[in-house]
Amino acid sequence: MGSEATSAHELLDSATADRMYIDTGEVVRVRVEADEFYDDEPGPPKATEGVQQAKTEGRRAPYTITCSIAEQGLGPVAWWQNAGVEAMDEG
Repeated sequence: MGSEATSAHELLDSATADRMYIDTGEVVRVRVEADEFYDDEPGPPKATEGVQQAKTEGRRAPYTITCSIAEQGLGPVAWWQNAGVEAMDEG
């Protein structure tokens, strides 16, 4: 492919045959960039909040993993099956 398109407009202007899509249910290789754990267990109400006041704060996921496919060999396995990539377990 070799294109260095960076904006969404440039990417959409690429030839349809050169585009690489990720379909639902595909096996994908990723690199984990970060993981975060949030302990949002409710505790006892504070005296200033009062008993009747309902919490309106949004809840967040208790565990979040941030991944990337922006590296050689990452992304859907189908992209790399016939790419001639050498086996990593040699040696």
